[in-house]
Parts: sequence; C-alpha cells; structure tokens
Amino acid sequence: MLASSLSANTSAELRNEQVQKVDQFLQQFMVSDQAVMDLSLRFRREMDKGLCRDTNPAAAVKMLPTFVRSTPDGTEQGEFLSLDLGGSNFRVLLVKVKADGEQKVEMENKIYAIPEHIMRGCGSGLFDHVVDCLANFMEMKGIKNKKLPLGFTFSFPCLQTKLDESVLLSWTKGFKLSGVEGKDVVSLLRAAIKKRGDFDIDVVAVVNDTVGTMMTCGYEDQYCEIGLIVGTGTNACYMEQMRNLDLLDGDEGRMCVNTEWGAFGDDGALEDIRTNIDQEIDSGSLNPGKQLFSRRLNKLVRRLVPDCDVRFLQSQDGSGKGAAMVTAVAHRLAAQQRVRKLVLDTLRLSREQLLEVKRRMTEEMMLGLAKQTHEQTSVKMLPAFVRHTPDGTENGDYLTLDLGGSSFRVLLVRLRSGGHHKVEMHQKIYSVPQETMQGTGEELFDHIVQCIADFLEYMGMSGASLPLAFAFSFPCHQNKLDEGILLKWTKGFKASGCEGKDVVTLLKEAVRRRGEFGLSFVAVVNDTVGTMMTCGYEDPKCEVGLIVGTGTNACYMEEMHNIEVVEGNDGQMCVNVEWGAFGDNGELDDFRTQFDRAVDEGSNYPGKQSYEKMISGMYLGEIVRNVLLDYTERGLLFRGKMSERLKTRGIFATKFLAQIESDRLAMRQIRSILQHLGLTGSTCDDSVLVKEVCSVVARRAAQLCGAGLAAVVDKMRQNRNLNQLSVTVGVDGTLYKTHPHFASIMQETLQDLAPQCQVTFLKSEDGSGKGAALITAVASRNKS
Repeated sequence: MLASSLSANTSAELRNEQVQKVDQFLQQFMVSDQAVMDLSLRFRREMDKGLCRDTNPAAAVKMLPTFVRSTPDGTEQGEFLSLDLGGSNFRVLLVKVKADGEQKVEMENKIYAIPEHIMRGCGSGLFDHVVDCLANFMEMKGIKNKKLPLGFTFSFPCLQTKLDESVLLSWTKGFKLSGVEGKDVVSLLRAAIKKRGDFDIDVVAVVNDTVGTMMTCGYEDQYCEIGLIVGTGTNACYMEQMRNLDLLDGDEGRMCVNTEWGAFGDDGALEDIRTNIDQEIDSGSLNPGKQLFSRRLNKLVRRLVPDCDVRFLQSQDGSGKGAAMVTAVAHRLAAQQRVRKLVLDTLRLSREQLLEVKRRMTEEMMLGLAKQTHEQTSVKMLPAFVRHTPDGTENGDYLTLDLGGSSFRVLLVRLRSGGHHKVEMHQKIYSVPQETMQGTGEELFDHIVQCIADFLEYMGMSGASLPLAFAFSFPCHQNKLDEGILLKWTKGFKASGCEGKDVVTLLKEAVRRRGEFGLSFVAVVNDTVGTMMTCGYEDPKCEVGLIVGTGTNACYMEEMHNIEVVEGNDGQMCVNVEWGAFGDNGELDDFRTQFDRAVDEGSNYPGKQSYEKMISGMYLGEIVRNVLLDYTERGLLFRGKMSERLKTRGIFATKFLAQIESDRLAMRQIRSILQHLGLTGSTCDDSVLVKEVCSVVARRAAQLCGAGLAAVVDKMRQNRNLNQLSVTVGVDGTLYKTHPHFASIMQETLQDLAPQCQVTFLKSEDGSGKGAALITAVASRNKS
C-alpha cells in the first residue's frame, strides 16, 4: 500500500511538473493587453509611414494604392468574368449581376489546379496555363465568342499605377516563378491570351484578394469598407481618404489601400514579441525574414477601438465575386462619367464662347449709351451723375442707408479733413422681412424709416437733421444725384407702388409720416458706384466698381461725349452698367442651359436679369440644386433616391458652394450639408460628385463675370486711345470675398480676354455705405 501511495504521488508530481513546463512553454505565446495596445500603435505608425511619399520606401507596411475608388451601390449590372489566382488552386468565374428592382448575383465557377512544377517554373508557363484553363471554362459555358470584361484577383504584393496595371513586387505563398517580379501581370496575361489567339477578353481591373473580399461583402452591406484575409496568408485593405494618400496626386474622394500588412515586422519591429519557435519557422520558410504579422484580431479589435462599431461579415463567395464587383463598379463609374460629362459640358464655356460674351456685352454697352437705342437695349448704362471723386477736404457727419438685399445697414459716417483724411463709421444692421419685401411700398419705406429712427436713438442723435446718402442697389433712372426713379425690383423684392417712382420722394414721405427727424439732403447712389468711390478714396486709379454678391453689377468712368442721354461733352461721368439684365433680349440664349431656364422659371421675375442669374449668389445654389435633381433622376447620385427637401426651391444656399470648396476637409463638410438636405444615406462618392457640380457652376459664374469685366476695361482703354490701360477695380460682395476660387478664376479670365489691360483689384472693406457718404459729401461741398 505504501509503495502504491508513493508511486501515485510520484506520478502526480511528474504530471504537475509537466503541466508547469507546458505552461512555461506556452507563456511565451501569450501577449498582454498593454503589449497588444503597443503593437497597435506601432502598426499605426507604420501605416502613416507607408502613406507618406517620403517615408514609403523605408516602410514595412507598404500601403499600396489599388485605384479602386468606389464600393458597389447596388445599381451594377451585366456579365463579367473573374479570375481568382492566389494559391495552388485558382478559380475562373462567370458572374451575372442584375439590378432590376432587387440586387441579385448569379455565379458559375470552376476550380483549376496549378501543378508544383509550374508554381516554381517560369512566369510564361504560369500565364499560359491560366489562359488555357480560362479558354476551357469559356468554351464549357458557351461564351468563347463574347468579349467580356474580366476582373483579375491577383493575391500577391503588387504596385498599381492604374486599375488595369499591376507590377508584382514579390512572390509569397510558396510561389517562386522567374521572370514575373517587376513586371505588369496584366500585360503578361494579355500576352498569353494573344499568343493563344482563339478568344479575347477586356481586362478592366486587377485586384488583390483582400480588395475582392471587401467588394464582395460591400455588395451585401454598404458599410463594408474594410477587407480582411486570414488564411494561407493574411492581409487587410480599407477605404482611405485621398487627402491622406500622399503617394498619389489629388485629394478628393477615397481610394482603397492594400496595406500588405503581412510584412509588418520585417524591419525588426516585432522582435520583442517573437519567440524561438517563430524564428525557427521563419528561417525554414521559403521567404525567410518576411511576413511576420500576428493573426489574432477578431476579439481584440473591439477592445482596442471601443469607439468604433465594428462588425465582421464573412465572405461567402470568395474574392472572385469581389473582382467581378470591382469590374462592375468600374463599368458603372465609366458609364456614369460619360453621362455626367454630357451634363456638365453644357455648363462649361470655351475661350471662344467667353470672347463672344465679351463682344456681345460691348455691343450692348454701346447701344445703352446711344440715345436712339437706349430704351431697347438690355444693358441700360445709367448715368450716375457722379462727376468728382473725393479730394480729402470733405468734412461733416452723414447718414448712410445701404439697401440692396434682405438685410440693410444704417451708418453714421464722420469725415474729417486734414493732413491725414480720416473716416469714422458707426453702423447697425437691420433685416427686411419677406412679407415687407413683397408687400406695399409704403410698408417697406415705413420699415426703413423706423430703422433709421432706431439707429439715431442708438447713437444718441434723435431728432437730428442730417444729409443722407441712399445706397440703393436696384436699377434706377437718374436725371440728377438726388433723384432715383426705380425701373424694376430685383433680388427678390416685389414691393408694390414703387416701380416708376422716385425713391427719394418715397423715403421723404415716410420720414414726414413718422415726424421724428429730418433729412437736409438725399443723394441716391448705386452700391456699385459707392464701392468704386470707397476704393477710390484709397487708390486714385480706381475707376471701376464691381459687385458680386446677392446680385451683380459694374460701373466705370465713361467719357461724357459718349453718354448721349446726358447733355455735355466735357470730362467724365460714372456710368452704372446695370449688367445684370444682359441677356434679357436673348443675347445669352445660346449659353443658357436647361438648369438656367429652370432657375429663371422659378424666380420672382422670369425672363429678367439673365446674366445675374448665371453669376450671382442669389441663384448659384439653385443652379446646383437643379443639376443635383437631374443627376438623381438619372440614377447618378444618391442611388437614384430623391429627397423631398432637395425638391424645395432655395434649399441649397449659395454659401454651401463656398463651404464645399473651401478646404481639404470639404468631404466632411459636404456630408453635413447633404444631411441637412435630408440625404442621410449619401456616400463619399456622392460628396465628390456634389463638389464637382459646385466647382463647375462657380467656375462658369466667375468666367462670365470676367468676360463682362473684360468688355468694360477694354472699352475704357479704347475710349482713351491707349495701347495699355492700367486701372484699379474696387470690389465688394460676399460671393467674391468668401468663395475660395471665384476671384482667381475671374481675374484669369479677365487677363486672358483683355491682355492690354493691367487690372488691379481692391476689396472694399467698408462696403458701399462709406462710398455713398463720400459722394454725398462731395455733392454737398460742390453745392456750397
């Protein structure tokens, strides 16, 4: 019994000792949470190195661009071949994608073996074998006479320069073929097909198996933006923002990046967690020193990134279907691009067209100046009765009322003469309610006078009687400086009983009705003229004013002998071009698009302000909205799903154009704007298309504005018989000031169309209100 008991104890001790040895042996394979977190940070650093052009050559994780720019959206359709090569067996598939009402994919495939001697032979032998199997499959399916698009899943590290070109960097997974590394595998495949000569295919895309997996699952789940392979080898891919992909030019949209993470650690970054066994396996492998990355990810992902809702979707159909989906997406994108180009080309203007706009503008300006044709022309060329610019001797306090949109300003401008002329300004901004804009004239002017009274009280000047400069930014006919006959409302105003009336009289009547203060003198000044005078106070060469904001207009100093509607031939007078109406007599009909016509028909004044409706801030957002509606109806945008909010007129504000094009983070900005429009399911691809539309619409507006300005400055040059004109343009308006590209495109166009004019642009920092006060001050000085 004792011997038996001793024997049992000894056996137990031996077992315990063996368990301890096993535990000690296995301990080296255990990685702590802290080590895993550290590993994650190391890998992120390697990813960043791989994405950067300068550090990519030294990075272990190569972050290879795949040129796959989009995931499936469910509208793909057609027949596609797929070749899935990534191991000792490969598949040929026929994939039929249907999108009639519901997404459906039908697949037929056959698996072919790659003999050992071919896997270790020469590259031409491999591709000849693959093409023979492809021919066998096509003959078996009765499709050998069709030239079908083919997606090539090639599951080895490759450097891609485009979607259908991929250079093998190195073999993995037991392959050791000569004459392939450093070569384009698509060219090798095409050469083998050509050598065989009895069929043809169209190789549209070559993709990594990981990318194929992402695309397969992406067809089932639109949120799938990562592909993961853990099998014979391991790898991952994901959709990266183009702005982070320094290896390629361009920063819009996204591209799938093949991380090739299997090589993580090749530079020694994993030595502290590798075991002796890992090292022995590595030294005995076909590629010693390569492919060291650990594979345990599933549970750890959620622990490492708790803020990310990560779901894993198993690919049931392998990467072959994914290659077909990449090809199908490429086909869809190419077809959509053709349609988009046709649509957007209607909004693109050639140099010849812009020169023609300039010529027609010049012609209309001449007609507007002539007494005989003034009434018939669309460009009215209204005399502003401003004959003098400030000389620095102006003194006194002036009220300025700046009305030109849904908000207006009341200002007190204090001019002080002396060695350094000085301007002191106080202002308050008031709004004009929509019902007042479209009510009666009496209601509108009573509201304005109420705001003036409020301002005087705010300044502690109640009951004062001051000269007033009325910056009135609507088409007016003037016979003198203190009279302005409103020709027509624009910019959404429709107050009744005003057109054909003198706005100074309407204002004075409203002042009398209120009876709280007086106006000693009122000068009517167009905002464009006010802008010119403001900038002219700073730069004596400023002889042109330009507004590009809610509306658009220009003014310039014209020779008196050319202004037939005003008596006198000596000197100059500022002419208010009123170019917003250019085109109202059909001058722009051949440049207007279906979108311009839709905006015009939905406006308050159909058939009026044609040029303004193609340029100004009040209308550009509407043009964009109408293009987006057309895109959506064609299935080019938002997967063809129409948002009711997008159908609402005015919902796409012009300020969105500036926000969308403002910076490299614009895609995030666009998604936010689209959500505001009720398009919560919009994709990154949608954002890219919206930005493209905004860019084209804004560019055309800037070019048209530049063409009009070229007509103005070239006329001034010819008036003065100069070979070269040097002039400054004073500019105001939110569109010009806030849009990131409008000013530069407009200036480029102007320089191109008027090369004999050296034009400097000076932004009006004080608005047209200061200019109006200066005009009033000059007029008061001349009267005394």
